[in-house]
Amino acid sequence: MTVLQWALIPHLLSQRCKPPGSTLAWLWALLLFPGVGALFYILIGNERVPRRRMALMQALESQLHLTVGTGRKKRSPHPTALPELERVNGMPPSAGNAASFLPDGVSFFPVMLDAIASAKHHVHLEFYIWNKDRAGVMVRDALTKAAQRGVQVRVLVDEMGSLWLSRRFFAPLIAAGGEFSWFHTFSPMRGMFHLNLRNHRKLLVADGVTALTGGMNIGEEYWGGSGGPPYRDLGMRLRGPVVRQLGEVFAQDWYFSTGKALTSVDYYPEAEPCGDVGVQVVPGAPDNDIDEVQLSTLALLHHAQKRIRVMTPYLVPEPPLLAALQLAAMRGVDVAILVPGKCDHFYLTHVMRSYYDDLLPHGVRISEYCPRLMHAKALTVDGLFTMVGSANLDIRSLRINFELNVILACKETAQAVDEYFDGTAADARVVTLEEYQRRPFLHKMAEAVFRPAAPLL
Repeated sequence: MTVLQWALIPHLLSQRCKPPGSTLAWLWALLLFPGVGALFYILIGNERVPRRRMALMQALESQLHLTVGTGRKKRSPHPTALPELERVNGMPPSAGNAASFLPDGVSFFPVMLDAIASAKHHVHLEFYIWNKDRAGVMVRDALTKAAQRGVQVRVLVDEMGSLWLSRRFFAPLIAAGGEFSWFHTFSPMRGMFHLNLRNHRKLLVADGVTALTGGMNIGEEYWGGSGGPPYRDLGMRLRGPVVRQLGEVFAQDWYFSTGKALTSVDYYPEAEPCGDVGVQVVPGAPDNDIDEVQLSTLALLHHAQKRIRVMTPYLVPEPPLLAALQLAAMRGVDVAILVPGKCDHFYLTHVMRSYYDDLLPHGVRISEYCPRLMHAKALTVDGLFTMVGSANLDIRSLRINFELNVILACKETAQAVDEYFDGTAADARVVTLEEYQRRPFLHKMAEAVFRPAAPLL
């Protein structure tokens, strides 16, 4: 055990992605509790995938660009694109797209089922949670029918997010010729012990023509068929040149999980412009040293001049993001944040509220939505830029998870999301600084106890 303990310390110190406080905490855990500390570090201490996997992903990316880039027209970026976002995310902004805002599961799931039913060549899906309820069965059966008529169907699910789902659930799809895989960040048989790394992405790509993304998972609680009101969540349907980039995101995740490369040009058809929406894909992932989601969010916040609207289920910002929100409010930007009144885990509510004291005194307005769980993740800036996707504003999404966001440069989309924000905020409770300072002593203690554990939650 001593040998393992001292072998892990150089690995810990070599991880430049960890904040100094986190590194110091893990160092003390390894020194003071050699056995338990080493076990926990192996399971949840590593925040980056192995370099060997990174090399494989880079090889696939190069092959994809060579395969699908041949003969393609050079497209101009959207005129309102932020130039730093391309360097952050490794993908150019895409112009000529069409976007449809899907404000709830009642609108999202029928569009998903229609995309599956209309597919002729392939349907690729990846989701964090896939439940065995009526919604999960309905989507699986729709995919099975697509596979039976000759459509190539591939499904990728995170094994930790869908812990109670077994491979047997997808037996009808596999029997029909479809393919299924776990994401395999935790797969001891393959030498993967990354219990802390999860694929939180939500994505459907149909025929390289239509894509769906956002915060929805596959379950009745998102659709609203469980008897109670559905989660407050949203999604986007995208068409146009950006769908090819989203298809590449799935191809990289599929290769990461299965070792199978999807390099045929049939998966990446040339899409003609079909709208005037500019889209920047933000594929946040722990397979490099760039925190794409956080840097992209910071870029948007630093460009804000009039108005910022934030919706997130978990508000656990890292210091750079916290400072950007404070500075925006200090320079006169109207900053409003909407969070759930109660998170799906009680301790997360206390962690989140511990940050109110860092925001309210600077003029940031915070409201708590109480009617039901708010799962929507959205950011709008100045009524022009909109970011939606799978990433929460917490440490896990900003640094640890595989996430997928899209930034849209479109006044109509931003207006729709702002109206969605206002409609949700109308049913929310405004948190004032005076009220927050008078909170019960037990709440203050809970915040003090749970906040240091924020990186692990």
